[in-house]
Amino acid sequence: MSATRIAIGMAFVAGLAGSAQAALAGTLGRRIGTVQAATFSVLATAVVLLVVAVVTGRGAGIVDAIRQPPWLWLAGPLGAVILFTITFAPPRIGTFATVALLIAGQLIAGAAIDAFGWLGTERIPITAARIGGLVLLTAGAALSLKR
Repeated sequence: MSATRIAIGMAFVAGLAGSAQAALAGTLGRRIGTVQAATFSVLATAVVLLVVAVVTGRGAGIVDAIRQPPWLWLAGPLGAVILFTITFAPPRIGTFATVALLIAGQLIAGAAIDAFGWLGTERIPITAARIGGLVLLTAGAALSLKR
């Protein structure tokens, strides 16, 4: 199986996991507090990834992050923003609306990052089809707020 097919499958499964994560984090946040639930989730994530890194023999490479430009470290705090948001928002606006808005924001940002080659990525031009998709998705995200 090609790496592209594996990446497509992983991205789809991550989307499924993200929706479940939002629902679970929102419920946990309602029970124990948003910051506490987000913190617990980050710690659980760190433990799982550390175990995977050690088991696959790649644990020592984690230290290499310190030698990278500090702007690359922003991935961690940005992950905290995402996790805090998916813990805070679902009990207030629902899992569907939370995920729809999250995806809309990700696609808009992703299109800009690709188009301009920001954050160390390869430039991928934005097309009329992509703009149309962003408009439709944004409209769908807005409609998801209607109950």
